Amino acid sequence: MKVSYNWLNKYFDGKLPEAEAVADAFTFHAWEIEDIEKVGNDTLLDVKVLPDKAMWALSHRGIAKDLSVILNIPLAKDALANKVSLGAASTIGIVLETDNCRRFVAAHITGVKVGPSPEWLKTALETIGQRSINNIVDASNYVMFDLGQPSHAFDARHIGAEGFKVRHARDGEKLTGLDGIEYTFLQTDTVIARNDTDEILSIAGLKGGQHSGISDDTTDVIVEVANWDPVTTRRTGQRLKLRTDASSRYENGVVPEMVPYGLSTVIDLILEIAGGEVTSYSEVVNTTTVLGQVNVSLTKINNVLGLSLTTDEVSTILERFGWQYRANNEEFLITPPFERTDLVIGEDVIEEIGRIYGYQHITAVVPDPVPLLDINKRFYYSEVVRDSLIAFGFSEIFTSSFRANDEIKIANALASDKGYLRSSLKDNLKEALQKNAPNADLLGIRQIQIFEIGTVFNSSGESLMLSIGVQSPSGYKAKSDEPIITEALQSLGEQLGHMVQEKSEGGIVEINLGTLIDQLPSVSNYQNFKQPSDVTYRPFSSYPAIVRDIAMWVSGEEDETNIVSILKDTAGPLCVRTTLFDRFEKDGLTSYAFRLVFQSTDRTLTDNEVNSVMDNVYESVRERNWEVR
Repeated sequence: MKVSYNWLNKYFDGKLPEAEAVADAFTFHAWEIEDIEKVGNDTLLDVKVLPDKAMWALSHRGIAKDLSVILNIPLAKDALANKVSLGAASTIGIVLETDNCRRFVAAHITGVKVGPSPEWLKTALETIGQRSINNIVDASNYVMFDLGQPSHAFDARHIGAEGFKVRHARDGEKLTGLDGIEYTFLQTDTVIARNDTDEILSIAGLKGGQHSGISDDTTDVIVEVANWDPVTTRRTGQRLKLRTDASSRYENGVVPEMVPYGLSTVIDLILEIAGGEVTSYSEVVNTTTVLGQVNVSLTKINNVLGLSLTTDEVSTILERFGWQYRANNEEFLITPPFERTDLVIGEDVIEEIGRIYGYQHITAVVPDPVPLLDINKRFYYSEVVRDSLIAFGFSEIFTSSFRANDEIKIANALASDKGYLRSSLKDNLKEALQKNAPNADLLGIRQIQIFEIGTVFNSSGESLMLSIGVQSPSGYKAKSDEPIITEALQSLGEQLGHMVQEKSEGGIVEINLGTLIDQLPSVSNYQNFKQPSDVTYRPFSSYPAIVRDIAMWVSGEEDETNIVSILKDTAGPLCVRTTLFDRFEKDGLTSYAFRLVFQSTDRTLTDNEVNSVMDNVYESVRERNWEVR
């Protein structure tokens, strides 16, 4: 969430420390700060609000409240401190035909003057990346980012005398949104409609309709503030590919009790900057939030956190939160505030105590070893398979579980080419072989040898599979590919103590590893962990390589290592690999054939550059009286 430092500071009458200190306080006690950016004479904090606290923290008030606890600075003002009373219900008709609306309230304001927002409001919204539209819409948006409660303003001329009806959409109904996009609904979607004509006015919790929006000649508005079912809101938004600031708050469970606070605040702001008079309002409540008390003992707090807090220290932290609680014989009974639906069990309260006290005070303690009671057979034998294949020269790969086309379709795909779950590992392995085959020379290997252990999905369920593939650099199926797979399976069978036989197709074999493991004996202990040797990694070049071969006759006394050293020294730093790929003896001479791979880390090499280097190599060979073949 984008948070304005100046906006936060209004909650403290300007008493906050510098923005960097605020960011540090959040980092060590609450939220990850993803970015800090100067915007004019303000500072913008990009606060990573996690889902478990998003129901109250997707707002400046929520962030300010948490900051007041962290810094132990009381809020100068808090819109949620006192209960809001909207008075007696009046004449706006509201009909709820679905439980997806948990609370709905509307207020009719007459005599408003639509126009530009005051500079302070424009600045506040633009600082957090919002476009100023007009004073009515800006007031609604400001309150949403301030309190976390969305609202929507309708032009009263388009509502009708009978008010609103909240209902399920009908299959095929359409609405053009404020963004100019036409949306088509299903029966599972929830909409706000006119009660008299049944005409759709807005998509519940997501987007207002274009024809009922505020225009320059609007004089009477009806402000709607509601609370919508999180699951229905998200499903509709996902299907329509529509995600808004309002829907993100409903999806994360902002509570119905926020509705009157949102309405009261947005009305006050509209009257201040656009004039007018509230002539009527109506409210329907479908659902209320029931919060239970949370009981936690001092012993449990200290056991979970690994601390030795006293009753007074815990009480001090609870008082900083402003929560109602009772302490009795080191037992705390906490009554969470209405917006804190994340406080359900003792561990929730302990987490809050721990982060405010400071995780830096918690000392790491190595737990006592306990006997291993259960051996994961599938994990054990999967490791045996890995060790066996890696020892045989194979490399393990990990590929995506998503495919562009397959048997099992995903309801909400991440991308158009990831709409299905894979039913086999073969296709991914084949693609990996084809992509890596041209790099065999660069890698200094004769064949690409890879395997993958992964889950596949089909109509009968999930299966753990093993797929093994071999491919020569040429790209076609070489005679040497099949024997490698056969020998690898034989070696694997010896390691498992169970014959492994499967026919390969095109240099690829796939085995149902889950079924194979089920046939293997149970195990009582895991293998001893082998400490890997130290390895230094360096960045690889993204530029293509060029390959040159050189073959030569040398006397039988010449050492292969010496020849390689001479070739490398002459070829220079652009030669990244020298591989012997052929050797034979005849008439007292030895024939060596080497493959030299050239590559740069900062450019694509040209043939002329490499040919020039090879000329030097040939010259060096001739100087030693070696005969180039």
